[in-house]
Amino acid sequence: MRSEKVYFKIKNLAFLGALNWCIICCASALSSCLSLDDVLTRSRSSCVVALVTKNCIADQDVDNYGYVQLRNLFQHKNLGIVVDFVHIDSKWPNGEPLRKGNVEVGNIVLFRKVKKDRTCLLPSTRKQSIAPVILNGINDLATLVDFVNDGCETYFSTSGGPSVKGLHRNEILKTLFHVKNISNIQSRKVFPTQSPQFCEVKDQSCSDTNHMLHSNPSKLPECEKIDLPSKNSYFHNYVKTSKPVIFKNVLRYWPAFSKWTNSYLREKYGKNNIHIKLTPLGEYEGVEPRNMWENHEKFKIPQFVLNQLAFPDLVVVRPATKNLNFSSFMDIVEKVSNGSIKDMSAYLEYSSIPDHLPELEDDIQEDLFFQGLLKRDHLNIWLSDGRTLGKLHFDQYDNLLCQISGKKQVMLFDPHNNHQMYEGHIPEATLSYNQTSNTFHRRHLLESTSMVMSPVDILKPDYSRFPLFGDTYPLNCTLEEGDVLYLPSFWWHEVQSFPNVTAGRNLAINFWYDPFLIKEFPCAECKLDVNPKYRHLL
Repeated sequence: MRSEKVYFKIKNLAFLGALNWCIICCASALSSCLSLDDVLTRSRSSCVVALVTKNCIADQDVDNYGYVQLRNLFQHKNLGIVVDFVHIDSKWPNGEPLRKGNVEVGNIVLFRKVKKDRTCLLPSTRKQSIAPVILNGINDLATLVDFVNDGCETYFSTSGGPSVKGLHRNEILKTLFHVKNISNIQSRKVFPTQSPQFCEVKDQSCSDTNHMLHSNPSKLPECEKIDLPSKNSYFHNYVKTSKPVIFKNVLRYWPAFSKWTNSYLREKYGKNNIHIKLTPLGEYEGVEPRNMWENHEKFKIPQFVLNQLAFPDLVVVRPATKNLNFSSFMDIVEKVSNGSIKDMSAYLEYSSIPDHLPELEDDIQEDLFFQGLLKRDHLNIWLSDGRTLGKLHFDQYDNLLCQISGKKQVMLFDPHNNHQMYEGHIPEATLSYNQTSNTFHRRHLLESTSMVMSPVDILKPDYSRFPLFGDTYPLNCTLEEGDVLYLPSFWWHEVQSFPNVTAGRNLAINFWYDPFLIKEFPCAECKLDVNPKYRHLL
């Protein structure tokens, strides 16, 4: 009401008085500077760019003409960028001065949009300061727009429309690969409720449902299988489109393919200490009811966290762990394989080759795989008895999975409608293993959550609880020895391994690369976008 009364009085002033008021008001608006508290508030939804000044000035008094043009380009437009002024003597709410970061009058400072922290469910505290990106001595519009695009992760031209890179990005996001574009087979038709039917696989019993291929995999669409393509074809036809593909028989000329026998690995690394995972039935990172765990009634989840969990009654089951030397691990693998050890599976999974088995890298020819296109983050070895099942999840990396011994059936689901996969935080728990009695126990509920697992069990889906999963479109990608699977980032996958019958093992390596396409996670509604680190490829 107070503001309405003031406004009413202003309207009834004499014309000259009203004009004077307007002049003063407008000049004040032009002369205002953002406070750093304003910067914090606006950075929640926008990227903030500001010219540092010692007196808040109007646009017509700014020496940097390029900056005035930049202001005009973004002002009063809902483009997610704020362009304004900030005083050199400004202080953050915590008392820290803007000058602290070597900021000077005449600098242009950029404060990136603060991304939501999706990793932690505990109450967050508001940021008290943001480190600026500083630009000095530039007054042409083109350079300023490039500065904004790099810092704000945007794709504008000097006219305010999309840049050439922006047009390329838009085209990429419009042409991403969807399984439904090549198949009308939905999961509800091929993964029956609570009663999966499986076919017989050589050397295995059909009653062993955890180690079966689907009853009729020929009904499912399959990954494209091709010879190793050119670097250009790989990037444009698969990486840019987020399309899985299998490269046939690529590894048969690697030294690793013939050299890495069990006896060679024992002789070379037998005394090396390694960290392995153990489960009773070969299932890794499955999801099960929390009330199956011994201390579930005593273990309390904070109410604030509980309110954010879609499935607080479920847990992701992390495997038991064991430290031992490589030779002892191979003893377990061979005994599980020949049946002298039952009800246990041992897995050396996603173990870093450079960190633990560095000499093995000499037997790997990464240069075959378009080296230099994407930045490599990890090189891992995966070695087991060959009867493991990695449950449904996604990885935040572009992945090249290289099958050396045995085979893997990888069931894929694209990452375009993640509500159907029920993406979100799921509480975790860790199995314990008693070496004396050779038994597993469910005792350790954890104060942490998994952010990459799906609560859906595709072997026996509960469509009453997860009805949207029935509308997904599965893609079957089965790797034989010598094959390589390109698995794009954020694709959901469940991996069933099968042993090489002679060697009694399954052996693979994989390269994880900084992904070309990224998304926030866990976030079912968040979409893929081009990784700003690869702007140079657009």
